[in-house]
Amino acid sequence: MSEEVKMLTGLMELLPKRIIFHNLETAQYMRIILRMMGKSDLERSLIWKGCSPFDYHDIGKAYIPEDLFTYTERFNITQEHVMMAHVHHGQQIFREIRKMNPLAGGFAEAGEMIALYHHECYDGSGYPEGLSGEAIPFLARVCAVANAFTGMQRDSVLLPSRSFEESLSVLEAHAGTWFDPEIVDVFVGETLKELKTERELRRLREIKSQKPAEVFIPDSIDESELDALFKQNIQSNSKRQSIKKTSRKPG
Repeated sequence: MSEEVKMLTGLMELLPKRIIFHNLETAQYMRIILRMMGKSDLERSLIWKGCSPFDYHDIGKAYIPEDLFTYTERFNITQEHVMMAHVHHGQQIFREIRKMNPLAGGFAEAGEMIALYHHECYDGSGYPEGLSGEAIPFLARVCAVANAFTGMQRDSVLLPSRSFEESLSVLEAHAGTWFDPEIVDVFVGETLKELKTERELRRLREIKSQKPAEVFIPDSIDESELDALFKQNIQSNSKRQSIKKTSRKPG
């Protein structure tokens, strides 16, 4: 393992487990968003020594005092500024990696942009520089959506966790203000489609375990599944008719 990778691994291990998980979960949603946008190849070009810059957006929190992670009340101004500084710590970590090994260029540059700018808002109301629109690096805009989406689904000091669907609604409500509207549109739209498909397939599996009289056909299901279901119902009805004929009470 190279010194640079050891450094990253060591810093990750300093983080509370829930922050480590949040880093990795956010990275997974970044991949999902890029897949939905037809940009899956982007990450491959940035992988270095088996590491992805997507996995470290909050790596700078390794330099935040531990007591802030367990604080149970609203931060005061000083505490807020200390926590917000994690974006600059993250930037410095990736700059150090680039100094240690110039071959880490693409990886380190992407990691730096994600770590530094993932709290910028599309309307310019974010931090640390108040960038707006496309002046915010693309991967940082993707991370902003993924970071918020995963963050909303866990309890915080000020707010209880939201459901999957509620989190999608919040993204939609703040498209164009906090978040890139194009990224939100693709992510929310495609996610709802996939949820609908999953629900329909789950409903189809339920249908297969029901009696024919109880069958309800969804608006949109896979044709091969429907054909199989149709054949199953025919066989079931035939069997039922046969049973009626053979079990009729003698008169």
